[in-house]
Amino acid sequence: MDWTGKICLITGASSGFGREAAKLLARRGATVIVAARREDKLQELVGELEGDHTYVTCDVSDLDSVRAMVEQVGGAFGRLDVLINNAGIATSGPPTKSTSEEMEKVIRTNLLGTIYCQTEFLPLLDAAPRNGKTPVIVNVASMGGRIPVPNSADYIASKFGVVGFTEAAWHDFAARGIRAMMVLPGLADTEGFPMEEIRANPLYGWAVMGPKRVAEALIRGIEKGTFEVRVQWWLGPVYHMTVMLGPLRRYVAGAIRKKVPTDL
Repeated sequence: MDWTGKICLITGASSGFGREAAKLLARRGATVIVAARREDKLQELVGELEGDHTYVTCDVSDLDSVRAMVEQVGGAFGRLDVLINNAGIATSGPPTKSTSEEMEKVIRTNLLGTIYCQTEFLPLLDAAPRNGKTPVIVNVASMGGRIPVPNSADYIASKFGVVGFTEAAWHDFAARGIRAMMVLPGLADTEGFPMEEIRANPLYGWAVMGPKRVAEALIRGIEKGTFEVRVQWWLGPVYHMTVMLGPLRRYVAGAIRKKVPTDL
């Protein structure tokens, strides 16, 4: 795939997957627009990228902010070849301890932010030339959007929503020549999702990835025309096993919960 001249926008680019994806795309010759709330981090990143790139400050949980970003990008470039909806925040905690306002913030950022960006950028994606691989919408979900885990109900709900929204987009935009794709990382150590304690655990510390691995898988997925990217190979079998277990998985989870309390 020739990335030269492709206009690519990445939300949540001030750190983690977004930051690494921006670096990789810039090296491939794409024109990168990085977006996030922290202007100082974006300025620093643009200064590190190879080539001529730009940034725009945006809070994806705010529709007016997203619309202002779209207007700025449209005025500067007139189209968008690749939209990477990567912005997201971690769970507010166990639902027995989180407030409604805290959980709303997670849903508004992770799910509504994805919906806002996809919807508002649609005219610019429509304006992009078609080549079979682009234009493409890439929604960064999580394996938590396929396999629920305890103490993260708001985060899990948001990522299940992103998975469903992307599945629907795959159908809805096919006739327009716009691809939809989702990335489902497992445990990844980033600024927003620190994993020091898990990394230190000799039993399952091996499962923690760095953000660059996720970014590389994301870009390979675009280049191959993939719909769903599960970054670690073993996550696929785990997901299919949970599907096959069906309602039985609740009995398994209940047995584990009796041994290891999850409402901490």
